[in-house]
Amino acid sequence: MKKTLIATVVAAATVAGAAAPVTAATTLSFSDLTGAEYDTAGVFVTGKLTFTGDNDDGLGLDDVLFQLWDDGAVKFQQIYSLAVGSTGTFSFSVFYAGLVGTSAPGVGLVVSDATSSGIFIDPFYVPHYKDPSECRVNCGPVDPGAVPLPAALPLLMAGLGGLGGLAAKRRRKSA
Repeated sequence: MKKTLIATVVAAATVAGAAAPVTAATTLSFSDLTGAEYDTAGVFVTGKLTFTGDNDDGLGLDDVLFQLWDDGAVKFQQIYSLAVGSTGTFSFSVFYAGLVGTSAPGVGLVVSDATSSGIFIDPFYVPHYKDPSECRVNCGPVDPGAVPLPAALPLLMAGLGGLGGLAAKRRRKSA
């Protein structure tokens, strides 16, 4: 299903670009792609997108559309703009709650210009972990400190209990 929707996006971009003879962004490429999937936090993908602006989409800029798909649904999309004639690199960091869907493997990375030009990585596989504490390399922007780790939970509970006890004691004193 994901591949069908991606083909629809490409077909729509081709029809939209067919009205005027233009050239598309060139040297489209991904680099530094990494990511992970965590049961307790969600899915992330990071990387860089590089292209040269060749197609004036208005005001001397070339716009390309970057999308991340999972099981037929767009989980993230961003338009990157670059002055015609220049080359630039854009960093992206995508995070969404939940797990990678099961009807198609991995996630799909799609970049398209106003014409049929584009790059597609489908599937892009990310490693799976129970939680961020298990990840050792390329763990991405998910802060392991933001998700309580099993070893830290008793300490967290004791601290919250202590704060609750202090609040109750203050209420009793003021009454």
